[in-house]
Amino acid sequence: MTPDRSLPHRIAFSARRWLMPLLVLLVLAGCKTDLYTKQTESDANDMVAALLESGIEAGKATSDAGKTWNVQVEKDNVVRSLAVLRSYGLPRERHVTLGEMFKKEGLISTPTEERVRFIYGVAQQLEATLSQIDGVVTARVHIVLPNNDPLAATVKPASASVFIKYRENANLAGLVAGIKNMVARSVEGLTYENVTVTLVPGMPIAPAPAPEPGRTGLWAALVTALLLALGAAGGWIFWKRPQWLPAALRRKIKPADAQSTPALPTTPATEGIAA
Repeated sequence: MTPDRSLPHRIAFSARRWLMPLLVLLVLAGCKTDLYTKQTESDANDMVAALLESGIEAGKATSDAGKTWNVQVEKDNVVRSLAVLRSYGLPRERHVTLGEMFKKEGLISTPTEERVRFIYGVAQQLEATLSQIDGVVTARVHIVLPNNDPLAATVKPASASVFIKYRENANLAGLVAGIKNMVARSVEGLTYENVTVTLVPGMPIAPAPAPEPGRTGLWAALVTALLLALGAAGGWIFWKRPQWLPAALRRKIKPADAQSTPALPTTPATEGIAA
C-alpha cells in the first residue's frame, strides 16, 4: 500500500490555518491603547500611579523623546480607567497664571477689564493651590469684589465661596479653617467670616469586574495545546513513518546500527556435493 505522502503537507497547512489566527488574537488580547496623549511626564506619572493603585495595568510611552507622554491601558480597561482618573481629578486642569493674564498685547485694557482679569487670575491661582491638597478632585473659587463708590456712606464687603469635590476616602473637614484663612489672606479686603467652603464627596469608584475566564488565558491555552499537538504529530511521523519524510532528512536520521553493521559475506551456492 502506497503511503499517503501528502499527509505532512496537510498537517503543515492545518498548522498555518489555525495557528496564525490564534496567535493574532492572543496578541490583540493584550494590546494596549492610548488613554490620554500629549501629557506632561508629571501628569502621566500621576495617572499611571492612580490606575495601578486601582488594580488596572497601565504604562506610559513617548514618541517625541520625552517632550510629551501618552498613558496606555488595555482596551478592555478603557471605560473603567476613565472613571478612575475622573474620580482622582486627573488629568489636572491647567490654571492660568497672573503673568499669562496680564501679558503685554497690542490693545490697551480699560480699568474695568484689568480689574476683572485680576480677580479671575487670583481665583485661578487659589484653585491651583487647593488642587494640590491630597484627596481634592476639583476646586473652584469665586471671588466677589464690589466696586464701591468712594463717596458712598456704606461699603459692601468682599466675599468668596470655595467649592471642593474630594475623593470619598479623603477627610477634608479638618482643613476648612485653614482653607478659609488662606483665601481670606489672598484677597485684599476679604475677611475670614466672608469666606464659605463647600465640601462635596465624589462618587465611589465601581469595583473592578471579575476577570472573564477565557480571554487571554484561554487563547494562551489553545495555542499551547495546538503547539503540543503539532509537536506530537511531528514526533509520530519522525519515529513511526519516516518514509513520509523527505529523502535528505531520512538519510540524516538513518539508524546508526544500520550504518555501522558490516554486511555479511555471501557464499556462492554449491552446485553439487562431492561424493
